[in-house]
Amino acid sequence: MMHCTLLGDHSLLIDFSESKNPLKEIHGLSKLLFTNKPVWAAEIVPGLSTLVIQLNYRDQTPKQVREQAIKDLEKISTQLQKQRSAKVVASQIHQIQVCYHSELALDLQQIAQACGLSVEETIKLHKKNIYTADILGFMPGFAYFGGLNPKLSLPRLTSPRPSVPKGSVAIAELQTAIYPRSTPGGWNLIGRSPNVLFDVQKEPPGLFMPGDEMHIQEISLDQFNKLDASNQVAEIILPLRTQKKNQASIEIKQSGTFTTIQDQPRSGLSHWAVGPGGASDLYSLELANTLVGNALHTAALEITATGPSLLFSEDTCVAWVGATCSGIVNGKRIPGNRPVWIAKGSTLQFSPLHPGLRCVLAIGGGINLPTILGSKGSHISADIGPKRLQKGDILFLEHPNAALESPYLRDLYRAHALPCFPKWQVRSPYLPTQTITPIYCLPGPHLPFLSVKDREIFWSTIWKVSNQSNRMGIRLESNFQVKKALPNIPSQAITFGTVQFPPSQEPIVMLSEHQTTGGYPRLAEVIKADRAKLAQVKPGNQIQFMPIDLEKADHLNLESLQLQESTMNSIELLLHTGIKRT
Repeated sequence: MMHCTLLGDHSLLIDFSESKNPLKEIHGLSKLLFTNKPVWAAEIVPGLSTLVIQLNYRDQTPKQVREQAIKDLEKISTQLQKQRSAKVVASQIHQIQVCYHSELALDLQQIAQACGLSVEETIKLHKKNIYTADILGFMPGFAYFGGLNPKLSLPRLTSPRPSVPKGSVAIAELQTAIYPRSTPGGWNLIGRSPNVLFDVQKEPPGLFMPGDEMHIQEISLDQFNKLDASNQVAEIILPLRTQKKNQASIEIKQSGTFTTIQDQPRSGLSHWAVGPGGASDLYSLELANTLVGNALHTAALEITATGPSLLFSEDTCVAWVGATCSGIVNGKRIPGNRPVWIAKGSTLQFSPLHPGLRCVLAIGGGINLPTILGSKGSHISADIGPKRLQKGDILFLEHPNAALESPYLRDLYRAHALPCFPKWQVRSPYLPTQTITPIYCLPGPHLPFLSVKDREIFWSTIWKVSNQSNRMGIRLESNFQVKKALPNIPSQAITFGTVQFPPSQEPIVMLSEHQTTGGYPRLAEVIKADRAKLAQVKPGNQIQFMPIDLEKADHLNLESLQLQESTMNSIELLLHTGIKRT
């Protein structure tokens, strides 16, 4: 039995918590949707008792898309009802090799002792069960498998390991899992697998999907070593320094606080636990690229707090948009938010960013980088794409003369008088110039966990952005406290702008590199138009959540989109014809 509700301004949440077998129904519906993916479905992400479908508003109004999605889901629900009596077959069955040798099974002895079993009994109980991938999350390719024998149920480690070896097979509570790569982790390690679980060079990149079955085959230490050696895959996070002769380039002389390469979010991969990532301030990315004549989502540099120092090997057209900062070339200060020609041999530096936290530096013609899972950008938390920029890195330009194809940028270019730039500028999408930044939200599905009084206090509270914030999320501080901690929820899909409320009672607002699923109550959902605000508030800034209804959210989103499109159309008209739109 499924119950469909709207989630923020972005998704539909289908709740199966009242069903006798929620996961069976979630996996059945997911399979149907993935087999014949509707045009309105951007992301389909199974949770433990919910299925979240992020909606695609590209071709219709949000209201039309929501109505069509709900109508189609009602038909699919009827189809599922007819199939309910039939046995649900797993999407795929995977035979996974596991070695339980003491060199690899780091916690096996302690697991056996804690469960009151011998090592042999522990191995037998673990390997004989058939496991089903309930959901994916935590990192790309990480599946939470149900089906663990209750005799092996153990809590997570009191103190997580700083590094769990790649391929480690682990147990916690009533689940087992395999770590696709080395990472910190707090599960009990019972064995290790040589199998590749996630490979960006493959299509699809992940081995497991929700609903898949896993059967375990025990192997010896020698077999593990041979298979592990033959199953090595290429790095999924790439170094940048690869010298090429006579190619236009930019050398990173200083990296700045945190500078990464970003473009459009990766889409359609959340069910593999690959979050979208992409530029935190997509509107600034689009404007900066438009100013230099690039396609909207061309990869650019996302600069945080303090900018890098960049040495140009060729005359290059650039533009930076977002947080306010000046460029500095040969002691000359250059304002942002406009195209700027930088001379060969010049070094571009930046003043500290203020107001705002991030700006995007677009480079005419783009950067020559491989496309990984549909994007050239960095996803630092998932270890996908280029690493954050470091001193000595070289960025090679893909089409260094592309800006000269624009009549306006060609006329602006004066080889004997660089740097040069126009007097006009465009506005940044958002700058936090107010004492308190208002963040417009729709109430989250778990807001009723709070009492009526606490809800009023939640909305009226002034929150301070914590230093413990990054591209994954913004942590907030205040005096807001509830008397009784809110219960955790079965893990479900989260997105950019989801406001989670963990036991620490310090809300976390998800940003571009958020995990795909989470188990904390979600109290609010920031509207799409205000994501640029989230990208620009810095530690110490104050924000206030402002509740609005869906009709108002759609209006603000449309207004923001129309302003962005109008600005970009005016820039494009100027670049192509030299005529300013009045």
